[in-house]
Amino acid sequence: MNESDLDFYAYSLLEDVRTYAEINECDPQEAFAGLVLEQLASDGLTEDANVVRFKDHGVEVSGFGLSSDDRSLDLFITSYSPRADDTHKINRSEVEATFRRLENFLSRSLSGALTKKDRASDLTGMIQTIVDSYARVDRIRFIFISNARSVLREPLSPLQFGDRQISRDVWDLRRLANWTASGSRAEPIVAEFPTGLPCLGTPSTTEDYSVFLTIVRGDDLAALYSRHGARLLELNVRSFLQVRGAVNAGIQRTLRDHPERFLAYNNGIAATASAVDFDEDASGQRLIRRIHDLQIVNGGQTTASIHHARRTTDVSAVLVQMKLTVVSPGRLDEIVPKISAYSNTQNRVTASDLKANAGFHVDVERIMRTLWAPPSPTHDSDTHWFYERARGQYANAVAAETTRARQKVFKTINPADQKFTKSELAKFEMSWKLRPQQVSLGAEKNFTLFSEWLDQQNITVDKDYCRHLVAKAILFRRTDKLVAAQKFGGYKANIVTYTVAKIVHATGTRIDLDRIWREQAISPALAEAITELSPLVQKVITSPPSGQTHVGEWAKKEECWDAVRDIDWTPSPQLDAELTAVDSYAADVEALQKSHVGDWQDLAAWGATTGSFDSQQRSTIRDVAHALANDNIPAGKQLRAASILMKLAHERGFRPTDVDARTIGDHASRDLP
Repeated sequence: MNESDLDFYAYSLLEDVRTYAEINECDPQEAFAGLVLEQLASDGLTEDANVVRFKDHGVEVSGFGLSSDDRSLDLFITSYSPRADDTHKINRSEVEATFRRLENFLSRSLSGALTKKDRASDLTGMIQTIVDSYARVDRIRFIFISNARSVLREPLSPLQFGDRQISRDVWDLRRLANWTASGSRAEPIVAEFPTGLPCLGTPSTTEDYSVFLTIVRGDDLAALYSRHGARLLELNVRSFLQVRGAVNAGIQRTLRDHPERFLAYNNGIAATASAVDFDEDASGQRLIRRIHDLQIVNGGQTTASIHHARRTTDVSAVLVQMKLTVVSPGRLDEIVPKISAYSNTQNRVTASDLKANAGFHVDVERIMRTLWAPPSPTHDSDTHWFYERARGQYANAVAAETTRARQKVFKTINPADQKFTKSELAKFEMSWKLRPQQVSLGAEKNFTLFSEWLDQQNITVDKDYCRHLVAKAILFRRTDKLVAAQKFGGYKANIVTYTVAKIVHATGTRIDLDRIWREQAISPALAEAITELSPLVQKVITSPPSGQTHVGEWAKKEECWDAVRDIDWTPSPQLDAELTAVDSYAADVEALQKSHVGDWQDLAAWGATTGSFDSQQRSTIRDVAHALANDNIPAGKQLRAASILMKLAHERGFRPTDVDARTIGDHASRDLP
């Protein structure tokens, strides 16, 4: 990247940080940390990244990330300055001093010197996660991120920490800029093989690609996965493994009992690259010394299994065959996904697993570029909401405008505070779909699960869908601001998604999204409800039951959502008056006809025994049972009242004697996770 492009990126980054700070109502330091950690997680460079800033004498940390398999722990420290000039630099001594503060934080966390009593504190949760996972993780990384230009000439050597080695990684302005410029493709992986891999090339090649066959040692493959994690796997395969992948028992048995037969029993892996550096041994055999842009497109299960087995099994005797397709850099984005799709015919990877919902995201992007949003409280003219399907699209679109005047016009039409990413879209949708426990898993895991959910839906992406999507974004972001204003002290992200889900649930999904779109804001009654409800949600989230001491882990559980869903709260008359009407009579009739008389008799008895229903409500339930027994359909008002009682009872633990029967309550709550 040349200096003029780097300067442009430096100023763009300042604007992004200011926008992030405004949207999330936080200071620039926290905004910078949140911005870069979200982006790193979205590209698979870390997992479950959480911003938790703490600074004391000689101690500092900005956040952490723990991989889904508990094998990799990342600790982050960030440094931000509102400067974009080329004299804003950082040298080796400053970087070393920064890493020492992070080392002190880890040391004092493990010794108990930083233990806090407040379970609702993000810092307490981070320290507990570090202490609990430290003995299990294979890899620990210290990652320093700064918007200064680094003058380091060589990478930093690993840090010896007790009996562990901790790698130290620096992301300065130039590295951030190069990474952003790469768009949808993550920072390339360069795999080194000092002893070389003997290879066989195919007889014929084309300008687009060439193919080589080679054998990789199991410990070399495991080391690559340990160093690069799931980022080594092509995006679609990575998503597949995260959603459904478990360590393959058959592969594990072979690795444990017959490692020398692995080459015979296993189909090997398929990989792609943009370039390969070759060498020759003394006999003239061609060797692969270095692979650029390495991605495993088939064999992710094999790779991950060998990595997991290495903890308890010697895999040095394991050999794995690899078909390496070297694709010209200009055709990577076109050809690699096809190789992935066509080569993944074993196991249970389907076409829907591999498409990564590309059509859905392309359609959202296409419509958003032409969909005009009405004026809002913050923008007095029509604007676009900018969907950033691939990282860096917004900055690239700004840069494409050739003059500052044109760039200003673009930003007026496409305000930076109306930009949202794929991971944010998944948060908006899954909060609305009543899955806050899934959102609490973190941006990358939630997006992966959202993608799997998306494959099972029949969603038509049109202007109405996109208008409602924007309304959900406004609801989520406004909730975020209202929660932040209450200064709960920790777990804001969890409180926000749970509050959105609870209010959607409590209103029967009848929040008027069309009104939010028209006004580009939520109503005063809805804002008041969020302010009233969020402290109740916060209390549940930060008060785990006995045996659940970790607030962050509690928020990821179904039981936490059950507890929040059971909060005794109903919409105010003002909010109720503006909710949309829902005609469910036809659905209620269909569900009634599929239920059993005994279900309703059990419900009446349960209501009397528990005191949940009064005599009039029990009478309504008995009337429905009587109508069902005589093949009659009760009046709409009576049926609706009974179906609500059945739904409420199910939420409070009621189950009919015939638990396998499909009841009206099953229908009424079929969209409730």
